[in-house]
Amino acid sequence: MKEVDALSAGEVETALTSPQVRATRRVTGWQAWRPVLLLVLVVISWASATVASKHLYLQNLVTPFTLVVCRFTLAASFALLLFGFGQRRRGFKTLPLVGGWQAYLIGGFFITCFIVGFNLALLYITATLGGLFFFGLTPIIMLVIGHFWLGTAVGWRQAIGVIIAVAGMLIALSGGDIPHFMAALTGSNLPLGLFLMAVAALGWGAFGIWGKRYSSPLPGASLLSTGINEIIGVLPVWALFFLLEPNGFANLSLETWLYILYIGIVPSSLGFALFYSILKDLSVNQAATIQLLSPVFTALLAILFLGEPFSLALLIGTAVLLWGVRVSTAPKAKA
Repeated sequence: MKEVDALSAGEVETALTSPQVRATRRVTGWQAWRPVLLLVLVVISWASATVASKHLYLQNLVTPFTLVVCRFTLAASFALLLFGFGQRRRGFKTLPLVGGWQAYLIGGFFITCFIVGFNLALLYITATLGGLFFFGLTPIIMLVIGHFWLGTAVGWRQAIGVIIAVAGMLIALSGGDIPHFMAALTGSNLPLGLFLMAVAALGWGAFGIWGKRYSSPLPGASLLSTGINEIIGVLPVWALFFLLEPNGFANLSLETWLYILYIGIVPSSLGFALFYSILKDLSVNQAATIQLLSPVFTALLAILFLGEPFSLALLIGTAVLLWGVRVSTAPKAKA
């Protein structure tokens, strides 16, 4: 493989489609399902981060911009540190940058939209509602953006699966009572929370497609890309932090720092890097629909650890949501 300081998107595409790479990627059985299962684990870690963040807000342990700058500065630093150790063992021969710095600036912008929108939304809506709305909307955004940016074909199975999953999301969101749900949208902070979560979903969906477009086959690329994008993405939030929450670090407890360490390292650093690295082994449709599992795990964790309410509508909506995921991701012969 050609070694350069920065690879273009065309060169990466050539590398990924070379006979040697294709030969190593002809897998069946367990190996074929491995990236799917890894993404499921990543999704579980993201769900836990949502619940942990909501807990910090409910207990007034941290303010939103303080949490964001701590979480993502830590996440980026940890990812770059791991990349540095790995690159040192490889002799610092190659920096697996793809698309030039412009690609990372745009990716960082998408990250900014995601982290600001998501964390501010949790101030106004429950973790269960946020998870359902965010991961119900994200696959649709990924499918639409993937179609226009990557020319990805959306088959009838994927379309039907997403429709079923979104129907499940609506059942869970409304509690089975659509008029009551529509009435709740007026005279409350719910619309603002849903709008902010929609901004987050747009940022994350675009970032996922951007990452797939500019992924590199070279070792350590996912860690480097994750670190760079998160550093760029969190810089505007530091400006908001100094403007709006200059004393945010003053009263952070040990408990708060332990939560921040977890959500900064596991879901935000390792989880993002793993997500970035397995995108090349998954179709856009698979990546979009598997992420629909996140509201299921978010709801379960929120019920267990935050005491958020459980209802029959939530159970039915979750079951329909899982059915939609199964339709979209099952092998064609079993769909």
